Amino acid sequence: MNHIIKVSHLTYEYSQNDQPALNDVSFEITDGAWVAIVGHNGSGKSTLAHSLDGLIDFKQGTIVVDGVELNEANVWKVRSKIGMIFQNPDNQFVGATVEDDVAFGLENMAVPHEEIQARVDSALSQVQMSAFRHKQPEQLSGGQKQRVALAGVIAMQPKIIILDEATSMLDPIGRREILGVIKRLRKRLGITVLSITHEIDETTSADEVLVLNDGKIVETGTPEVIYAHSELLLQLGLDVPYSQRLKTALQTRNIHTPKTYSDEKGMVDWLWQSLLKR
Repeated sequence: MNHIIKVSHLTYEYSQNDQPALNDVSFEITDGAWVAIVGHNGSGKSTLAHSLDGLIDFKQGTIVVDGVELNEANVWKVRSKIGMIFQNPDNQFVGATVEDDVAFGLENMAVPHEEIQARVDSALSQVQMSAFRHKQPEQLSGGQKQRVALAGVIAMQPKIIILDEATSMLDPIGRREILGVIKRLRKRLGITVLSITHEIDETTSADEVLVLNDGKIVETGTPEVIYAHSELLLQLGLDVPYSQRLKTALQTRNIHTPKTYSDEKGMVDWLWQSLLKR
């Protein structure tokens, strides 16, 4: 099994008097996987995301990305393998137009003009923003701006995409659109996705979920396994997916429910099938 990210005993303190923001964190991510890291505000999840991209100079532990250990000498090599999308779409828009913004990173790398144009065209097409290429940022919605940010990442051709609370400022429609684009890109390109979020509903597409609290990983498993620990999630200030709450409520009434996790649509379909069998 090829692990594209290996984190070993990572510890980070913002100051010597503080409780560690990350406390002996270790995990591995398989190439091509979607891993979600969830936790309430202050749990250390964004610190972890910034550590992976070399934005934080940690002193204890090791991070290896695609076979390259993250250190001062290799930081740019590691960053070339990772694309990050942050929380605020307005803070990521640096070009005068959509097209300029997507091309920005490539121009800084002195990529030939013809290749820049080809990569920009391809990236905008993949996020369904080709028709907006000449639009200015103030003409776009929050969800559209995040799509542009995603296009800029795709154009750089990273192996890993990190979503650092990338949907937290979007409305439900914008959130679903961004997650849908990520799913399609992962399927088409085989990229590894690491999503940092406090929205438990955003973990349903993940292969694995890591639950972070006070800088420590307190639980790991598939979404089905994590959702089954509803009491723990609530204690940590996290929500439980509505479909899981419904399932638990039915079980307390001695109604047999599906053993595997189902999203809201899956539970509705199951309920209809159950009613039709009566």
